[in-house]
Amino acid sequence: MSQGVVFTDIDGTLIDIFTGQFDATRLLVKKLTESKIPLILCSSKTKVEQELIREEAELSEPFIVENGGAIFLPLSYFDGTLNFKARKTDNYQVIELGKPAAIIMSKLKELRENYDLDFRAASEMSIDELCKIALMEKEAALRMIQREYGETIVEINNRDFGKFVTKVEDIGLKVISGGRFMDVTGGNNKGTAVKVLIDLFKHKYKNKVVFFGIGDSPNDESMLQLVDFPMLVQRTDGTWQSSHIEKIKRLKGVGPEGWKLAFNEIMNYFKR
Repeated sequence: MSQGVVFTDIDGTLIDIFTGQFDATRLLVKKLTESKIPLILCSSKTKVEQELIREEAELSEPFIVENGGAIFLPLSYFDGTLNFKARKTDNYQVIELGKPAAIIMSKLKELRENYDLDFRAASEMSIDELCKIALMEKEAALRMIQREYGETIVEINNRDFGKFVTKVEDIGLKVISGGRFMDVTGGNNKGTAVKVLIDLFKHKYKNKVVFFGIGDSPNDESMLQLVDFPMLVQRTDGTWQSSHIEKIKRLKGVGPEGWKLAFNEIMNYFKR
């Protein structure tokens, strides 16, 4: 029997995109843990945002932050099989794939000045203003702005959007659209980090691994391309994000309701 590993997006997939609650899926996460199937959070969310979810869900697996900006591995998780350059913190080994947020923000400010682009990043707003625009509590907003490997664009003038994307890519950065906002990274995406973890899990389990992926947004495409069983849940308007992945499975459920169906697909696979 192969070992299962699940990669999942968070906002609009595992949890409700507006309330941030995952009461609907918490029990299923626990069942995956009891079944010894690792659940890997793979999101645009920051480390501190994800740590809160991991604590509530009692997860102890690696997790991917800021659209593949870095992978946080609990110490000794791969027992000496780690062949990637990593720095050690108190609780993790960290594989950094993205550029520092300060460098990215500096380049964005230069673009604004050089091309008169009208946009605002999360780090440029007051907490009160960000809470109002993003419809979130102060504590949540404080966690959101602690980005280490990218910048979140909260507002942009529609007339500047196309030019903004072009100029950002011209200087070697990347625009990634998420469920509500868009992020600017140093060129990394979820797929770059997922590929690293896939290689590590294959080594750990002697290549006897089956990978599942659950997402809902454009920034999940690079992740879903790499797994054996890619799945999309419906967005809030009842549609699915377009995808070029032939084997992708579109589940008839919005957000967490779709995630429940993905869970059933995973568990049914191992009942064969």
